[in-house]
Amino acid sequence: MQTFLELAAKYVYEKYKENISELCIVLPSRRASFFFKNALAQAAPEPIWSPEVSGMEDFITKLAKVDVLEPINLQLELYDLMREQDPNLDFDQFITWGSTLLDDFSRIDQNLVDTTKLFDYVSEAKALERWDPAHLGKELTPAVKKYFSLWDNIEKTYHNLKDHLEERKQAYTGMAFKIVADNIEQLAKSPECAQYLFIGLNALTSSEEKIIRTLLKHNKAEVLFDSDDFYMEEGTPNRAGSFLRRYKSTWNLPDWRWQQNLLLTDEKEINVIGVANASMQGKLAGQLIQEIRQRDKHAQVAVVLPDETLLLPVLHSIPNEIPNYNVTMGLSFKGTPLYNLIDLLFDVHLTGVTQLQESGYKVYQYHHLTVTKLLSHPFIRRYELYLNEQPDKQELHGFVQRVLDQIVQDNRVLITANDLLKMGKHEPLFEALFKSWRDCDDIIASLYQLIDLLHKMYSHQPSTIETEYLYIFYTIVKRLDTIFDCREQKISVRSFRKFLNELIARQRLPFSGEPISDLQIMGMLETRALDFENLIILSVNENTLPAPKRHESLMPYDVLKQFGLPTYAESEGAMAYNFYRLLQRAKNVHLLYVLPSDTYGSGEKSRFILQLQNDLALRNPKIKFRDLTATVELRDQKKYDEDIVIHKDAQTLEQLRQELKRGLYPSHLNMYINCSLQYYFSRIAKIREIDEVEEQLGADQFGTIVHQVLEDFFRPFEQNGKPIEKPQVEKMLQALPAKVETEFRKVTRGASPERGMNFLLFKVAVQVLEKYLEGLLNSEDELPLYVLRLEEQLETILEVQVGDELISVKVAGKADRIDLKGAELRVIDYKTGKVERNQVSVKADDVALHFITSPRYDKARQLWLYEYILQRNLQQKPELLLRNASHLDPARIVPKSGILSFRNLDAGVLTADFPFEQATGQDFISASEALLTRFVQELLDPNEVIRKTKELEICQYCPYRGICAR
Repeated sequence: MQTFLELAAKYVYEKYKENISELCIVLPSRRASFFFKNALAQAAPEPIWSPEVSGMEDFITKLAKVDVLEPINLQLELYDLMREQDPNLDFDQFITWGSTLLDDFSRIDQNLVDTTKLFDYVSEAKALERWDPAHLGKELTPAVKKYFSLWDNIEKTYHNLKDHLEERKQAYTGMAFKIVADNIEQLAKSPECAQYLFIGLNALTSSEEKIIRTLLKHNKAEVLFDSDDFYMEEGTPNRAGSFLRRYKSTWNLPDWRWQQNLLLTDEKEINVIGVANASMQGKLAGQLIQEIRQRDKHAQVAVVLPDETLLLPVLHSIPNEIPNYNVTMGLSFKGTPLYNLIDLLFDVHLTGVTQLQESGYKVYQYHHLTVTKLLSHPFIRRYELYLNEQPDKQELHGFVQRVLDQIVQDNRVLITANDLLKMGKHEPLFEALFKSWRDCDDIIASLYQLIDLLHKMYSHQPSTIETEYLYIFYTIVKRLDTIFDCREQKISVRSFRKFLNELIARQRLPFSGEPISDLQIMGMLETRALDFENLIILSVNENTLPAPKRHESLMPYDVLKQFGLPTYAESEGAMAYNFYRLLQRAKNVHLLYVLPSDTYGSGEKSRFILQLQNDLALRNPKIKFRDLTATVELRDQKKYDEDIVIHKDAQTLEQLRQELKRGLYPSHLNMYINCSLQYYFSRIAKIREIDEVEEQLGADQFGTIVHQVLEDFFRPFEQNGKPIEKPQVEKMLQALPAKVETEFRKVTRGASPERGMNFLLFKVAVQVLEKYLEGLLNSEDELPLYVLRLEEQLETILEVQVGDELISVKVAGKADRIDLKGAELRVIDYKTGKVERNQVSVKADDVALHFITSPRYDKARQLWLYEYILQRNLQQKPELLLRNASHLDPARIVPKSGILSFRNLDAGVLTADFPFEQATGQDFISASEALLTRFVQELLDPNEVIRKTKELEICQYCPYRGICAR
């Protein structure tokens, strides 16, 4: 295969070999220049002096003889000039559109637009004439006035900026092109170059066209294009040839070099392969490279990445037997862990709740999520390990984890900068990360300090690539440090971050490799003028290839069209040309795309694939077109048994026995009946839930507040033995809001009940307790109420025969309240959830079959155990229970257990009647002990395995559902 550059090099050598060193040759890019030099060296049979070969932008910069400034310097210069026109212009607002305006200026100059006409076109009178002629002469709204005022200021600033730059022999890119275009007549007469050759160009700007056509007019230039009949046909709708067709018809060239007929006549194999997801493309690319190399060890292969984020997946998939390859694009700094660390650092300083200045500085309260993410970053944890290895810094060993644990332990939703520094013992890393930023000097100082600390860490634990990241980031910070004068320019945190991100976005980590290696990994633009026999192009999806339609200009679309400025239509045309030109000489083409998914608009096949399938492949019978789908081959597939079964071995049985001795509580009993596996994880394996910071009140905390308020109100009556009567309840109602707020702050460790969801929950807590107390006040039979015990554990011992062994089981329960209403001695359990009366009623037929096996009786079982323990305690030690009930004859006491549901207060205290005597013929205590004995024997039966429940509703709020894959 003869490439375009080999064809051009041979032509140039044969035509100009006598004075070849006096030529100036211009190609689309530096990479194309390098490949052309190599092709020229091969075309010349003997050594020659090389002509001057350069990319178009380098060529223009050299001729313009100006210093092209960086965009950040230009933005600051532009802002100063805009402030001359509008002193009230906000820098943070300007920064959002300043770079776009500079790009507009550059495009205006590159395309030689008459700026007087352009700014007149966007002026108030002309714009209104186009928009709404009937509105001329009428009063404008403030927004429309502001719009036109901005354009007036932009016009003045455009001229002022050019004057400033010209004085200092500086320019932006478009201005450099305009300088050369305006002086091209003079340059054409210069003897510096005997002849100019422009090779492989397309999508030229107006200034480039003027430069080339002027040199052609003076017989100082020759142009070599690379075109094909397929997209050069008259009347074709294919945008790939839109620029070249115009040049061919309007430039009046003596010869059009070259137009071949490769796409319609050459033999090609085109495989279009759909893959399930983006990262799978890298794996498939690696397999395709391996297949191509197995057929031909020296095959030239190009892997083209329109989406640069796929670079790492591709590099990781290159077969080990291919040691040499060239990566032309460089790794984006945005994809590095260090960038992620810096991004998290800015998140910490920008998401604080309290800001002392509008600029965003002096944020002294940071949000726990951003702080936790930052301190969990791999670089920070590695720094912690580095300190752990320092014997002289014992006090700092594990200090990052200690801070993270303390944040959770104290439930710190918001943390002040000072508190964080104290928690971290003012370690230099914490000073760098969390010290408040007052101006951009503070930001730069923090970044320098962070770089220094990470550098020390890597000097002890060498890591070549991460040290390279660090050095590149240091150069970026250094450049910002030299650009900004923080005392003069009041740059906010957000603006500084935007500047930093702009520099980072342009930064690449270069790869070293053989430039003319047989395997090239490159971006789409880097393929200009290059040819490869084997092509693998990834991400051939709409919105990637071609790129999505974006309006990246401050000027309206009609202005761009009117003055010949580039729009997305021109961008699509240029991309279409790059795509089809790549295919011209290729023999084996693999186009990979992501298959459609359920997400709207994702995975759409590129229009280029459809054009190949429905046009080119039909017109060229020598093209073998295949539409394929990549599938994953499952070789060693293991069968997943979704059930989890734990057999009760000797160790497990012993742990269960110990658990029964510690106490069989209603919650434990219900947990085992609901799901024996959950009981095992919680009580035997002791797997604990991960503690997290609660930003709003959880259901458990809400219950704690309600419990605590009632306990505080009732505690004095438990201690003095006096009954609660109406006057005392009235006092409780008056003190209620303040009491709830106090308990709220205690339970949430300082979280404010004045905002957000917490405010609503605070109001609900007050309302619920208010309703209960009012119900108590208006009740005919609840008062007087004697409070005998609060938050007290009741327990009794039950001897159970299990095989040959007699086991002492402690049956226990913590009572929220034990009170006396008339002759009823009640154990009350508070529930903040809703409990209905039918949930505590038990049918006689169910006692033997379902009462200690069915999850639906969980509330009734709780009351049953409380009542059983209460009756046993009345039998064994009544004096302890009846300390405040000396006025009542113990023989008259009726023991009861009940639930007070705060979401069903109208039902009052829900008590249960247990029909044990009817069902079993035994009294309550005997029947209860028989049921408990049955439960304990089943629990300790080695033949009864522990497994997860089949009732999926039980799993809904289970903390272990992830283990069970539910």
